[in-house]
Amino acid sequence: MFRDVPSDQCVSEEISKPNHASLPFRSPRRAAQGRAPTLCKGKHQNTIDMAIVRVAMTSRGEDMQKYLSDTQKMARQGKHQEALERFLWFHDHALEHEPAMYGVRLSFALDYWKSLADVYPPAKSALVETRDHKEETVLNQEGNAALFHDVVALNRTLGEDERTVELFETIDRDSPDTARQYWDVAKDAVIEAMRYDLVRKYIGNPSREFIKVKAMYDHDTTLYDDPRIGGDQFKAYNENNLVEESLKLIKVALALDDMQAAKDIQKKVLTVVQDYRLRDAVPEADKEDAQH
Repeated sequence: MFRDVPSDQCVSEEISKPNHASLPFRSPRRAAQGRAPTLCKGKHQNTIDMAIVRVAMTSRGEDMQKYLSDTQKMARQGKHQEALERFLWFHDHALEHEPAMYGVRLSFALDYWKSLADVYPPAKSALVETRDHKEETVLNQEGNAALFHDVVALNRTLGEDERTVELFETIDRDSPDTARQYWDVAKDAVIEAMRYDLVRKYIGNPSREFIKVKAMYDHDTTLYDDPRIGGDQFKAYNENNLVEESLKLIKVALALDDMQAAKDIQKKVLTVVQDYRLRDAVPEADKEDAQH
């Protein structure tokens, strides 16, 4: 049986991470959720990501960022073995030197490593072996939330999100309490796989989930005037992300036969952002109701 993770252990893990203001995630809310970002998804995504990284770095973090940049440069110069050794070291030890690299380690760093893997097979083998070892540790009841997050990020990098779903399904079967602690990290892969049996169990009411999404959007609006983040570009990103997250929840609500939740989410987000994708999100017969 999968061992339940004690609540005090989960608390200590959260305390050991830097606060959300210092995490260089795709956006500040990703740090609060403890989720790895999706890279370069929108037109201005990479610019915004790097702006947030620059804001987050302390002097020691800048040293780690330089280490990662130098490693990426080595990979481009054909120094493949040396670059691989450095990617492995960064993955294993960067947080010991600068906890604020938590998000970078699970996003940009893995993306750079994957680019090396595309041209240097030993780097691909190392990625797979790293994932397999961490996955086995989780399955052997020796994991924690941070290790599960590593596995999810590695699966995403390798294009094997189905393994995240399989792993989460095993945890759900053996320890629902542990699965509930891991849900925020696993849910994108689970929803994408249309495993609505798991979604129904852990997401609850999609309308309540939308409250979290909207709160994160509202928080990020307070950063619009921060020149370090990006002004109009960040505003466009924040609005697009609200739309995409809302569309995801509408899709979930429809799959769960909760038409009222789908219409409620559509109506609320349309008061904030006018986007054609939202208007088409609810089946034709129900659009008029959603707009009144």
